[in-house]
Amino acid sequence: MNILLNLGPIFRALQRQRFSAILVIVQIAITMAIITNGIAISWDRYLHIERSSGIDEQNTFFMTSSGFTKDFNPRATIELDLAIIRSTDGVIDALQTNSFPLSDSGNWYEIQTSPQTDAQLVPAASYKFDEHGINTFGLKLIAGDNFNQQDTLWLNEADSQWPSHVLLSKATAAALFGANQWQIAVGKTIYVNQNTPIIVRGIVEQLHAPWVDWPHVERTIISPARVTHNSARYVIRTQPGRLNEIMQTLPMTLAKENTQRVIRKVKSIQQAKDEIYAADIATVSILLIVIVVLAFVTAMGVAGLASFNIDKRRQQIGIRRALGASKRQILQHFMLENALLCTMGALFGTLLTLALNIFLVNQYALTPLPIYYLPLGVVILFVISQLAVIKPACRAMSISPAMATRCI
Repeated sequence: MNILLNLGPIFRALQRQRFSAILVIVQIAITMAIITNGIAISWDRYLHIERSSGIDEQNTFFMTSSGFTKDFNPRATIELDLAIIRSTDGVIDALQTNSFPLSDSGNWYEIQTSPQTDAQLVPAASYKFDEHGINTFGLKLIAGDNFNQQDTLWLNEADSQWPSHVLLSKATAAALFGANQWQIAVGKTIYVNQNTPIIVRGIVEQLHAPWVDWPHVERTIISPARVTHNSARYVIRTQPGRLNEIMQTLPMTLAKENTQRVIRKVKSIQQAKDEIYAADIATVSILLIVIVVLAFVTAMGVAGLASFNIDKRRQQIGIRRALGASKRQILQHFMLENALLCTMGALFGTLLTLALNIFLVNQYALTPLPIYYLPLGVVILFVISQLAVIKPACRAMSISPAMATRCI
């Protein structure tokens, strides 16, 4: 009831300080629009960065073996290298592959459930590796069977031949046979580029494409093959805690074993992830800095304007104290006054937030702002403004009743 009785004097005081009140409202509104959209963009980018690729990212690294002599034998080198790597203490498994998630390079094909020209085409990134792939990447086989050693084909770089069996990611199977019928893909024949029939051997739960911003990043197809080339890519999965050690020692071991090639581009999957998401990480960092700085500036602005208004109203405050107002009532008065300004700023800020988001969506194809970010923005601005006004309000309640007689 006391709070409602204070509303009249508060509105009358704000009418006498219209310019200051408008400044606070506009500052709060602009801050809310920027902070709310900034938080939404930062969280969206964070989820984009932290999404699972389907592989054991923390314990996996890769390297490239590049032969440079005329009599270099790619196939013999790959077979010997894999034997050495897989027998190394601390290595869980290894494979030679054309590509892997987060590598930002590879191939994709269009696959379909029938050879008819009007059949739905499903884009899927193509991986080539042997039966060790599931264990090396840490994939989860949720239907069907893995490859066996006899399934693996040795291909030249120019070969377009496909093995008779493939594995699909769950997302690929769902795109081909329906979200609720992905299990029936096992044993079915699918077609690559309309004319190459292949039988689905099994389905893995998740395996991302090499390109993080590809619209069909969850859709992949795995064929049991090794491509012989002077440069071979090895992916190695280590036991937890052994990654850095093996990354240092294994390349030297392989280099000594065969002097007709060099070992290069030794990186962990986490390093590759940091590099490929560098722009997103920078965006999130900059936005968080902007949000913190803007919140601080807004808090200082609210506190400064509150202090200015209190200094101009010292006699008025002294009169209220002389008439019997308690320190608590003076504090309550200015906290409520600030809450009203914040409420008006939040209403205006909601419109600005939506307008800014529409502009960002249209200009930069960002995700539309989820509605629950609006109350979040209101709460954040309310907390900032209330905390900012505490110190000036405490100074106001300490004004003595004697101030009422200063100008008499």
